[in-house]
Amino acid sequence: MINLDYLKTTTDNDKETILTLLNMFKSQAPDLKREMIIAFEQKRWHLLREAAHKAKNSFQILGMQNEADDLQRLEILCGQEKDTYLYMDYTKRFILACDQAVHEIESGIDLS
Repeated sequence: MINLDYLKTTTDNDKETILTLLNMFKSQAPDLKREMIIAFEQKRWHLLREAAHKAKNSFQILGMQNEADDLQRLEILCGQEKDTYLYMDYTKRFILACDQAVHEIESGIDLS
């Protein structure tokens, strides 16, 4: 799921910086998930849009482009308050992807 190509390019393959960024995502993941869940449960679509935007940027840095694309779609829908019946699915997929990314980081990612 995590694709380190982007990080390797932007950090000039600096393993220490890559590890720092991976660990930063890991430490921010619980807050990202909490923001998405609360905004969804409270039907505060502008907050869900903001949370999706923040999470999208994190996923892009980790090379998780499919997941970032999903969040982009959610961000657009929330901005229009359109097709709200889809928001739960996007939120659940985000949580799953977030958990999988954290698991990959905790399991150790090959930086070679």
